[in-house]
Amino acid sequence: TEPAASLHFSLPASLLLPLLSLLALVSGLGSKPLVEMKGHEDGGIRLECTSGGWYPKPLAVWRDPYDQVVPALEEAYTADADGLFMVTTAVIIRDSSLRNMSCSVNNTLLSQEKETVIFIPESFMPSISPWVVILALILAILIILMAVSICYIKKLHREKKILSGEKKGELEGKEFAQQLQEELRWRRTLLHAADVVLDPDTAHPELFLSEDRRSVRRGPSQQRVSDNPERFDCQPCVLGRESFASGKHYWEVEVENVMAWTVGVCRDSIERKGEALLLPQNGFWTLEMFENKYRALCSPERILPLRERLGRVGVFLDYEAGDVSFYNMRDRSHIYTCPRSPFAGPLRPFFRLGSDDSPLFICPALAGANGITVPEEGLILHRARTPHRPQ
Repeated sequence: TEPAASLHFSLPASLLLPLLSLLALVSGLGSKPLVEMKGHEDGGIRLECTSGGWYPKPLAVWRDPYDQVVPALEEAYTADADGLFMVTTAVIIRDSSLRNMSCSVNNTLLSQEKETVIFIPESFMPSISPWVVILALILAILIILMAVSICYIKKLHREKKILSGEKKGELEGKEFAQQLQEELRWRRTLLHAADVVLDPDTAHPELFLSEDRRSVRRGPSQQRVSDNPERFDCQPCVLGRESFASGKHYWEVEVENVMAWTVGVCRDSIERKGEALLLPQNGFWTLEMFENKYRALCSPERILPLRERLGRVGVFLDYEAGDVSFYNMRDRSHIYTCPRSPFAGPLRPFFRLGSDDSPLFICPALAGANGITVPEEGLILHRARTPHRPQ
C-alpha cells in the first residue's frame, strides 16, 4: 500500500501490484554509461559515451564541471533483437581548463538516469608544438619584411616622381620666363591700351566717384542724383564712359583691398533698372570676387581656384573674335577666358562694388601695363600647356 500513497487517486491493491509489474516489464533501465577518450581530433579531445539496455529510447546529455549542457557532436541509437536501445554519443573538448566531463543517460518514462564522470589528465590535452610556434613567428616576420619592402619601394617611386615633376616644372618655368622676355622685347608702345574713365550718369546712388573719375567707392547711404534712364537703380554698378564696337582693347583695375567686386564688360543696351543676372545671355561678361572666392559669372557659375589674392586685374577685349579674357597683372598669369560669342552692339567697361570698405581704382593707360608691351596679334601671357583662346 505504500507506493499507492504517492498517487493522487486510490487503487485497490489487487490492481496496483500488476500495474507496477507491467510498468517494469515495458521499461528498461540500461547499463551505466561507458565514457572513453578516443584521442585528439580537430584541435581537441574526442570523448565517447556508450550505454545499452534502455527502453524506450533514452536521452543522453553531456555536462561540464559547471553543470552546463554541452551539445553533442554526434549521437546514434541502435536497437537489439529484444527491442532494447543502445545510445552512443560523442563530444570534442577544446577548452584545456576543463578537467572532467559527465555523461548521463535518462529513462524519460521512469524519470531515472545513470551518470558517469570522466577525468581528463592535463597531459592528455593537445598542446602547441614548438615548431608550430617557430613557424608562426617566421611567417609573421616574413609578412612584416614584405610590407616594409613594399612601403620602401612605393616611397622611392613617389620620390622619383616628385623629382621628375620638379625637373619638368623647372623646364616649364624657364620656358615661361623666356616667353615673358620675348613679350617684353615687343614694341614699346602700349597697343590697344584703353584710357577708361567712369561715367557718372550711370553710377548707382550709393557709388561715389573721384574727381578724375578713375576710382569709385561705395558709401553707407545714397546720395541725391538725377534719376536718368542710364543710371543703375538696384545694383551698385557703374559703366565706363568709353564704348567699343570694334578692335582690341585692354585696361587694368586695382582691387587690392576691395572685399567684393565685379569687373568686365557689358552691352551698352543692357537694362539699368531693377535686378539683373550678370550672365552672358543677358549681355554681361564678368569676373567676380565675393566671400574670398573668385567666380566666372557664366551659366553654370564657375569657381576659379587661384593660388593668391588678386591685386590688379587686366580686362582684355577682342571684339571681332568675341573674346573677353582676364589676367592677373602681378604675375602676368591667365585667369579666365569667357566662352566666345559674337557681340551685338557696342560694349562698355563694367564695374560693381559689393562692399564699402575700399575704393576700386582704374589704372591710367600709359602707366597701367608697367612696361609690358602688347603685340598686334594679342596678349598671350599664360603658359602654352594651358588651354586658351587666341586673342
